[in-house]
Amino acid sequence: MNTIQLTVIGNIISFAAAVFLFAGGWTKDRDRTFIYQICESLLLCAANVCFRSWAGITTLLLAASRNYMVLKYRYTKKVMWFFVALTIAAGLAVNNVGIAGVFGIAATVELALVNYYAKTLFGQKAGLLVNTALWLLYDIRVLDISSATAQAIMCVLTATAMARLKGKAK
Repeated sequence: MNTIQLTVIGNIISFAAAVFLFAGGWTKDRDRTFIYQICESLLLCAANVCFRSWAGITTLLLAASRNYMVLKYRYTKKVMWFFVALTIAAGLAVNNVGIAGVFGIAATVELALVNYYAKTLFGQKAGLLVNTALWLLYDIRVLDISSATAQAIMCVLTATAMARLKGKAK
């Protein structure tokens, strides 16, 4: 298959992943949120095969594994630092998309830290906003238009939710 065909297939897969992104953002059930995030990460991993981004494949597989550990209440501080170190080392070792790959690595590391340290809803939303902004930059570089659109929408929705939370606090 040529690059255009692979890009189209990758965007179709990414569109399916976006459904899980929004479902995870919509649900109020903790377990379903992480199940949707795992599904999203695995679908995006498959899409990144089409985009030929080894950093994306690696970081998304690690993100799915990390989310499984969070889901099963096994996400300890040691496990968190293991995923942070492995994401950085493996992601940099296979990065073939330049600075965009670094954005994906940074997004995965950032969310690993947020999953462990953020204790408030506002902190979690702030972490999600940073994460989606980093992935948006990555998605633009690898021509993942479906994910870039979904991440842009999530940035707006998350910023709006943060503003509403801040307004309630006053």
